[in-house]
Amino acid sequence: MKREVTFNNTQWGFSLGGPIIKDKVHFFTVFDRQDAGDPVFIGDIRGEDDERRLRIRKDSLDKFVDIARRLYGVSNDQQIGEFSRKTVANTIFARIDWQIHNRNKLTIRNNYTDWSNPLSVNDNTAINLSEVYGDFSSKENSLLVSLRSMVNASTTNELKVQFQHAERAFTANTQLPFANIPRAIVRVVSPFPTAANPNAVQTTNVQIGGQRFTPETNLERQLHFVNTTYMQRGKFNITLGTDNMVTYLETLLSNEQNGRFFYNSLQEFENNTPFRYAREVPLRGLPIVKQTVLDLSLFGQVEFNPHKDVNTVFGLRYDATLFMNDAAYNETLFNELGINTAVKPADFRNLQPRAQMTWNIKGQDKNVIKFGAGLFSAQPHYYAQVNNIQNSGKLLAAIDVQGDLVPEADFVGYRNGVQAPGIPEGASFISTINAINPDFRVPNTFKANLSYNKFMGSRFRLGANVLFSQTFNNYVYLERNLVDNPYFRLANEADRGVFVPANTIGTNGQTNWLNSRKSTNLGRVLELNSTAKAYQYALILDGSVKIGKDGYFTASYTYNQAFDNSSYNCCVANTSTFLPVVDDSRKLNWGYSDNQFKNKLVLNGASPTWKGFVLGASLVGIGGSRYSFLVANGSLQGDFPLNNALAYVFDPNDPNTPENVRTGINAILDDPNTSESTKKYLRDSFGKIAKRNGGENPFFYTMDLRLLKTIKTFKSQSLELSGDIFNFMNLLDKEWGVNNNLNGGRNLQSIRGFDQATQRYNYNVESGVGILPINGTPWRIQLGLRYSF
Repeated sequence: MKREVTFNNTQWGFSLGGPIIKDKVHFFTVFDRQDAGDPVFIGDIRGEDDERRLRIRKDSLDKFVDIARRLYGVSNDQQIGEFSRKTVANTIFARIDWQIHNRNKLTIRNNYTDWSNPLSVNDNTAINLSEVYGDFSSKENSLLVSLRSMVNASTTNELKVQFQHAERAFTANTQLPFANIPRAIVRVVSPFPTAANPNAVQTTNVQIGGQRFTPETNLERQLHFVNTTYMQRGKFNITLGTDNMVTYLETLLSNEQNGRFFYNSLQEFENNTPFRYAREVPLRGLPIVKQTVLDLSLFGQVEFNPHKDVNTVFGLRYDATLFMNDAAYNETLFNELGINTAVKPADFRNLQPRAQMTWNIKGQDKNVIKFGAGLFSAQPHYYAQVNNIQNSGKLLAAIDVQGDLVPEADFVGYRNGVQAPGIPEGASFISTINAINPDFRVPNTFKANLSYNKFMGSRFRLGANVLFSQTFNNYVYLERNLVDNPYFRLANEADRGVFVPANTIGTNGQTNWLNSRKSTNLGRVLELNSTAKAYQYALILDGSVKIGKDGYFTASYTYNQAFDNSSYNCCVANTSTFLPVVDDSRKLNWGYSDNQFKNKLVLNGASPTWKGFVLGASLVGIGGSRYSFLVANGSLQGDFPLNNALAYVFDPNDPNTPENVRTGINAILDDPNTSESTKKYLRDSFGKIAKRNGGENPFFYTMDLRLLKTIKTFKSQSLELSGDIFNFMNLLDKEWGVNNNLNGGRNLQSIRGFDQATQRYNYNVESGVGILPINGTPWRIQLGLRYSF
């Protein structure tokens, strides 16, 4: 079905500069503004392909919206479909250079930016109505003063002092009160019969109300002090310096504090009978977290030529990080699990040697070999300590109740000032606790590369580059209040463990994570550890050629492989536990990284200027990103995270495979709409638990074209006209220039029950697991005008 989608992007600005005092003081200013319009699509169903992609029938989604409006106070504003929006970004830059005298130059720079990005803050449910989407805005300013001084003929010193101020806000949708309201998350099952499987279904979740992220505000003030001294001593060029930051942060983090009701079906939603309610309840008002972080460093480098054709650089850098604020001490946690919340993270162990050698063979500038290796420490994770201070167990109370303890869901009242339910009468509360291991380390990465470049005259170059990196001490949150061993194992699923007693699992297959706790006096405990690892290697082949006077063509191909046992890097602690697992999330699961790609091709070129015209083109292609098969509708392993268990792929040729599962898997394999990638992943996994990120996406590419015309006007002034066609191939054919990547986790099976006699789960097979989505950005045409004077 043809879609008419409007994109627009308007960018304008000006620059002005010149002398204030000739040869003494100069100024330069720039203003830039960008107004961009790109639509947001929410449950946008225009045909059966969209239904399969979103895993829900249009009549089911329409019924959901109707119930939400009739019974839950959702407004008559548009809730699903295509939504236009406008983002606005402003930048103001100013600079003054003052040549105090021939030895000292003072530079003052100020850069201000603001950004308004409406309808951009989504939640993590598959489909969220438009009222769930929040807005983001930011204002940031950086003032830098630098003094460059020539101490003597062989020594120069540069001192930089910078002050940065930033304010960022995530706000609730204007359809909701500013303070947000609870969420309603509804499981919807839709029929998708096929000839091979007339009982095929697909399952998804749909959400109304607030969301877990809003409101959130971030205030950041940072003082940055850098001093660098450059010295020449004989044939040695020496650099010595220090780089230090003091950062103050003030954060309002309302994550999961508005509450959420869970419904197992559309019928439960219409009856307003949620089966579960969970919330982080503030105990002392808004939990605003204040903290100060100190980053210190020293560095030194020496560069020299041991041979006329060889250049070497050796460097050493030291970094230290100190968080100046700790969380409140939680005595119960320490007595029960031996974990201390009152830890001020600090890492003084980041000594980073580095080296580089460049060999210009025979000094002919024709064959150049370069080798480099070194250790690099990461910027500390400020947000983690926000989690730890707020979630010490003293500021928030966690409730997670089912059955008769679930409070009444009054969504009409919430929209009119009624407070979200706190701790229900008769319910005991616990606290979600985030802590940090005393052996805190910032991540470190060892990097090495070897490159060779062949220059053939002044026009041609060919190159090859081999890269390797290995990261250790990477961040990961681990479950600490989980029983040491599973209560039982699933004999028909490779003996994987379940961390709740079998007799506590309902006939609907739902587990209660509270039964998986090691200590019943505590809630969920997540501890930040520095035990995750990653490694990556790549081969890059590239070349370039100059065409005519000023034309060029470049090409590069990259073969890449990236692996890790946790792809978490920021920010909310809970997201660290989204890692797909076999059973025990504490056993970090090695596999292809979530950021993996296998092949990348980049072609870029521009014609020589002809009568003021320049035609340019670029092609970027990428393939080999990854996805995993998961189990939906609950926590199979019984701990807190939902829907992160890797699917056991039952072999349809095994006589012990349940008939509905056999039929479902064969239907996927026989469906012409199922991607070949999915079919291969399935066949490779028969009779096994699917490997994390075991599915591989194919190669796709986009091409952009640009035509530039420069018209000289008066003296050195000129008028520049430009026209860009982004995703040119998509303009020629709507099937081209799109990517059909299956991203992240794909639900292969959903839990529909549990058999107490056999201690086995019963599943539905999700027929749309391999239906190709349509991703990417449709073609756009952009016209530009710039006048230079």
